[in-house]
Amino acid sequence: MSLYSDRSTAPPTAVSSARETERLTGMVESKSKKSVQVAHSMSGPLKTKKEDHEHYYNQEIASDLQFRSQIKVVEEIDGEEVDMTPKPIQTNVHAEQFMRFNLNFLQQMSNMVTVHSRRSSRRRSSMRNKQSIDDLMNGINLETITFDQSDSDKGDEEYVPQPFKKSFVKITLRKSDFFELHSQCSSTAAKGTADGDEAERDNRLYDYLTAGKGKVRRRSENQAQTDTMLTTTRAVNTILVTQATVGSYVSNFEMYDTVHNMHRKFSTMRSLQSVAKDQEAQTTDMLDDDEHKEQHGKVMSEMEKLLSSAEFRNAVMYMGRSLSSNMNEGGMKRFRNFQKIDRCAPDAKYIYSMKLLFRLMPVPSRNERKAVSDISFCRSNGDIVAVAYGLYSFSSQQVPESGSVFVWSIKNPGEPERAFYYQTPVTAICFSPYLPSLLAIGLYDGTVQVRDVSSLTDTPIAISQRSTSPGCAPVVAIRWIKQVEESTSVDFDIDPFLSLSQDGSVTRFRIIKSPFLLGFNQMTLERVEGHPEGIMVPISPLLTCESNRHPQGLNLTIHPVHKDIYYVLTDEGCIHKCSINYQHQYLEVLKCHDGGVNVMEFCPWSPKLFLTCGNDWYVRVWIDGITRPLMELTDEMTPVHWASWSPTHSTIIVSVNRDTADVWDIRRSILKPMSRHDMDSSFNTVAQFSNCGRTLVVGNERGNTLFQALNDMPFEPHFQYDELEKSIFKAIGNDHELLMELKSFGFFGYPNKSCVR
Repeated sequence: MSLYSDRSTAPPTAVSSARETERLTGMVESKSKKSVQVAHSMSGPLKTKKEDHEHYYNQEIASDLQFRSQIKVVEEIDGEEVDMTPKPIQTNVHAEQFMRFNLNFLQQMSNMVTVHSRRSSRRRSSMRNKQSIDDLMNGINLETITFDQSDSDKGDEEYVPQPFKKSFVKITLRKSDFFELHSQCSSTAAKGTADGDEAERDNRLYDYLTAGKGKVRRRSENQAQTDTMLTTTRAVNTILVTQATVGSYVSNFEMYDTVHNMHRKFSTMRSLQSVAKDQEAQTTDMLDDDEHKEQHGKVMSEMEKLLSSAEFRNAVMYMGRSLSSNMNEGGMKRFRNFQKIDRCAPDAKYIYSMKLLFRLMPVPSRNERKAVSDISFCRSNGDIVAVAYGLYSFSSQQVPESGSVFVWSIKNPGEPERAFYYQTPVTAICFSPYLPSLLAIGLYDGTVQVRDVSSLTDTPIAISQRSTSPGCAPVVAIRWIKQVEESTSVDFDIDPFLSLSQDGSVTRFRIIKSPFLLGFNQMTLERVEGHPEGIMVPISPLLTCESNRHPQGLNLTIHPVHKDIYYVLTDEGCIHKCSINYQHQYLEVLKCHDGGVNVMEFCPWSPKLFLTCGNDWYVRVWIDGITRPLMELTDEMTPVHWASWSPTHSTIIVSVNRDTADVWDIRRSILKPMSRHDMDSSFNTVAQFSNCGRTLVVGNERGNTLFQALNDMPFEPHFQYDELEKSIFKAIGNDHELLMELKSFGFFGYPNKSCVR
């Protein structure tokens, strides 16, 4: 019996469901092969195949793809048009197979509904044709599903993405701290009042200078002639001074004691004056007698012998040290660094402060005011410091008639250990780093002396003479150089030294077996013509004629590694690199400042890195081999007298001008100093670090020498050179050309990254 024997008896619902099934499976039948075994009816004709129809889902997708294919996205990149139209998404093979399987399963279920509806209709029509459940199940199982392998093979092909170019910029926005660059608070005043008229006048002036004709005016960066106008506003509040009559209880005893003490004070002064007059009268009477004269002469001779005795002077010195230690115990402990702050201390602060330990005040001689002209520490004993008193500024209108050199010890800040007096001002001193007891002294008249401070005698070891040192200009700097070992130089046992005169001449002195120094002219500088290497300073269009062909020498510096190389600093703003092996010619010239160069100091962690300070208000950091400054530090419009690297921190620089001492930390900022400290009421002249590097010694024009302890400083980095190199690269990061030039140097420190002073 055929399953589809009687098609005319099938109800309309069955026919419609069969058509719907055929419509849903149209898409799958068009792409895959299907073999179905069906029991044909003996009486009815064979079933004809229906036309294939596409599923309406695919129709919608096809219409959308067709609409999308009409859209083209073109972007212009590097002047060329590039097709940026998104590629169609590839069909997933597994999703297509799963869809095909679901459609086949839906068709089978619809066939089951069709068969069930036919059986019910046949039963209603007297149940002539019967079929069993086995026949129904056999009809379903006879239908097999076969998938097309061609589509799966196509899906296994590797998808090669099409390359495309697109220019883009990645921007990351993060919240930063608030920095106030400028704040101008507005104020409101009543019109018609004095403040209102002043506000209107200020507004008119502001409009005139910014938007009116006043903006087209000559401007100058020099503020030396700017008038300082002090004004007060209503924001300044003063405390009202109140007065009142207050009663106080005083007993009769207190009033009596007060009056009696006042009377006793005046009476004591009168009695002292009368006693002094009586002693003078008695002395005069005693001197009149011959016997008393002889006795007085014996006493005076004994006093002179006692004062000239070396043992007595040493006893007085030791007694003075003992008494001074009671008064300056705290300052001595801080100078010796007995109490260091622990790195884990919770009260550690980084405010770069200074604390005055003690003040060296010399006894004035001839009632003259002599400035501190130079300071030098003993290399073997950091407690001993020599201070020269004389003339600092050679343009001074009043030159003192005498000078002196005092050798102080930190154990007795009250009195000097040695004192040397001269008839002319002292301008330069320097301790020998090879024989620490030798001290070279330069005078205002061009004379040079060498003294042994360990000796109690006042006689110098050697003195220069006019025949060997014909220069008569003031000596501005003295530097010791290492003795050259020669087989023929058996007579020269002591290392020589160089002296720079104000007229630009460099003289080399040797200490021989004679009371005189053996000196000869090492170098005579000539003025620089044209534009030397270094900073660009415009040359005046007016032709000037200098009164002297030789520049003025200001300072000397010895190379830390090559002992035969020295640098001469001049008032032209140039540094002349010279060698003791080449006389009367220099190796290089570098323009460092638009004015005189006062100091040149090498970094303790690098033999190539050095700084300079001058009268153009700048402190510049250089590296040997690059003619451009790495960093420029400036904060005040005043000449910088002295600047140096900190011996304990590789990134800290201390500069001293006339009024203040500035502490710079290039690791944190190169725009402004970390702290500024006022030294004294008198102008500062020279400065020097102690041997330990934790105390700054500053001299002034009044003759006082201040010992300032550097407190609340950052802890020293463990790798000093690495921190210095990192700070320098960070400071010049914006200058790409300079950064590449510095990186080409590679390592520019000492071997093993050590520190050398």
